[in-house]
Amino acid sequence: MSKRQKQTAFLKTLILHGNVEDRLHLHERIKRAEREEQCARRAFLLVSLLVLFSCVGICYSAVLIPEFFQNSSHIIVRIFSGLGLASLISAVAFLSFWIWCRAVSNRVQEECRRFVMTMLEPNGRTHGSHLSVPDRTEPKSETHASAGNRGSGDSETVLPAYQTYSELFRLRRIS
Repeated sequence: MSKRQKQTAFLKTLILHGNVEDRLHLHERIKRAEREEQCARRAFLLVSLLVLFSCVGICYSAVLIPEFFQNSSHIIVRIFSGLGLASLISAVAFLSFWIWCRAVSNRVQEECRRFVMTMLEPNGRTHGSHLSVPDRTEPKSETHASAGNRGSGDSETVLPAYQTYSELFRLRRIS
């Protein structure tokens, strides 16, 4: 499984916690973008094989046809040349279509990331998610003080105070 497929599978798992309409819409868009990208990639590979086949055909024609260098208008040479040219033009078209599909897939993944981030925001938590939100009311000095009082009878764990989940993820991206 490639890194891109792992990221997509992870995003699919994360959007399962969202609202049903948005989840279904995003899941359908991901599936369609993946399907179109895979189709374009396979078409590009197939046409690239045709280009390779026509090049091999022209090379064999050069070896097997005795008058190839004097008169290259033999029917086999024309067929392989036409096939190679058409395949090369198609390969360029399919390559550009594959790149375009990849960009669409990137946009859909970015939209999924934004959806997950808004779902994790404390203000946008109307989806009934069961993830805990760090308490923002405790001062940071308490977090350091509670780390030193581990031997005391109070067994509460104090989490660092972050404003939002997106701020927490932004800090991880920087490092």
